[in-house]
Amino acid sequence: MAQSYGRVVINEYMPWTLNGCGATAEFVELMNFGPGPVNIGCYILTDGDYSVTIPANTILQPGEFYLIAGQDVIVAPCANISRTVYADLNWNACNCTSAPIPTTGDGFFTDGGNGSEQVVLLDPFLNVVDAVVRNLPAEPSATITTYGNSNCASQVFDLDDFSIDYEVLGMSTGRGNSFARRLDGDCGWVKDPQQSGKTTNNTPGETSSVSYGFTIVQSMDCNGSGGSIDVYVNVGSNTEVFPMNYTIAFDSNNDGLFDFTDTYTFGVDNTPPSISIMGLPLGSYRLTVSSSKGCFLKTFNFSILKCTGVLPTQLANFNLSTTINNTHTFQWTIAGVEEIDQIILEESRDGKTFSPAATFNPQGLTGTKQFTQTIAAGARLYRLRLIHKNGKSTLSGIITNQSKAFTALLWPNPAHKELHVQLTGGFNEPVKYTICNSVGSLVAQGHFQANEGTSSFTIPVQKLPPGMYQLFINKGAGTKMESFRFVRN
Repeated sequence: MAQSYGRVVINEYMPWTLNGCGATAEFVELMNFGPGPVNIGCYILTDGDYSVTIPANTILQPGEFYLIAGQDVIVAPCANISRTVYADLNWNACNCTSAPIPTTGDGFFTDGGNGSEQVVLLDPFLNVVDAVVRNLPAEPSATITTYGNSNCASQVFDLDDFSIDYEVLGMSTGRGNSFARRLDGDCGWVKDPQQSGKTTNNTPGETSSVSYGFTIVQSMDCNGSGGSIDVYVNVGSNTEVFPMNYTIAFDSNNDGLFDFTDTYTFGVDNTPPSISIMGLPLGSYRLTVSSSKGCFLKTFNFSILKCTGVLPTQLANFNLSTTINNTHTFQWTIAGVEEIDQIILEESRDGKTFSPAATFNPQGLTGTKQFTQTIAAGARLYRLRLIHKNGKSTLSGIITNQSKAFTALLWPNPAHKELHVQLTGGFNEPVKYTICNSVGSLVAQGHFQANEGTSSFTIPVQKLPPGMYQLFINKGAGTKMESFRFVRN
C-alpha cells in the first residue's frame, strides 16, 4: 500500500463504438476517488485476451481521471458526447501491450450486445484493484505475458486462474453506448449514450442506492483519548455492502494538502449499520469509505479540535435547498458562530480548483445561526470555507448541483437530559420519531406536528443509559426514513 493512498476504480468504458468512430475509439476511464494520491505506474489493464501496462511512476491525484484508449485524440461524440477527449495512454502507440491490439473489427473488446466481456485492473503484483463484467460467467481468458522493461516487470497470468469478485453490470451493450457508473465511484451502472469520458458521471436524476450519515461524536482531543467519528450506512441490506473498507488520511505536516508525505490508515469494519472510528488525535482528516466490492465510495473531510472548555464551532448542515431559474439557493447552520471571522461559499467546475462565489462577515452574531444565500447557477461543485478568528480555516464536505438534503440540527450532542432537534425539510405533516440503541433495540418513540420549512422539538433522554443512539425520523407515508446519530452522556 506504500504507493496507494486512494481508491482507483474503472469508472466508465466503451466496448463497442459508433460506426463513424472506429475500433480505436474504445476507451477505459480510471478514477482515483481518494482520499490520497496513487502511483498507478505498472498497473495492468486487461480483458483476458490483451493487457496494457501503465508507464512507471504515473501519479493519479484524488478526483483525477486517467483515460486509456486506442488513439491519442477522440473527437465528440465518440468518447464524450460534448467535447474532444485526449487520451492519457494510447495502447496502439505506447509499446506497452502484451500483443498488438486490433485496430479494426472487435478491437480491444468483444463487440455485440450479449458478450460477457470482463475488464480487470491489476496492480504490479497481480492483485485485483477493480473488476467488472457484463454478465457471469465471464468469457474464457488466455494466458497473457505482460509488457515488461527495466521499470515494470513482466508478469504471466490467466484470469481463469483468479478468484475474482466481479461487479456485474447485468445489461447488454449497444453500439455507441458506454458503460458508466451511475455516479462517480458508485456500485450502480448505467448504459450511457451520453458518453462522459474523462469527466464526472454525476448526471442529473441519477441517485445511489446507498447514502451515508456522518457524525463527529467527539470533536475534541481531550486527555489523550482523541476524537471519534461515526459513519451511518443507509442501505437496504447490510450484507450488500459490509464489511466496509475505509482509508483515513491525516494531514500530518499540517499543510492543508493530502499527499505522499502524510499519514494513511486502512481499516475494515464489519459491524453494521455504521463505521465507528475512535482515538483520532488533533488535526485535519479526510476519510474515504467503500463497500466490500470497493464501490459505493464516499469521502468526508473533518477536523479534531484542541480540547477546550468552550463549545467548538460546528457546521451543523450545508445543503442546496432549491434551484430556480438558473439560480441556486444554499442553506447552512453554524453553532458557535461568534468564533468565525469569515464564511466563504466556494464553487468549482472540476473539483480541483475552487473560487469564491459569495463571502459573509458574521461579526456581531452569536450562538447558532442559519444562513441562506442565492447565487447564479454555473458551477458543478460547492463547499463552505470557514475562516476562524485564530486564522485557521476548515472546509465543509463538497455537494453537487443536484444535492438536496433533509437536514437536522441536534444539540447538545452529547445530550444529558434533553435532545433538541431542528428539522429543515419543507413539509407540513405529522412526523414520527424512534430511538434505537447501539444494538438496534427500540428504546423510545414519539411524534410531533411539523411545519413548512423549519420545525423544532425536544426529546427527553435523561432515562436512557449513557451510550450511542440512532434517531430515526419518518416524515410521512411513502417517504424514506432519515437517521441521525447522537450520544447520551
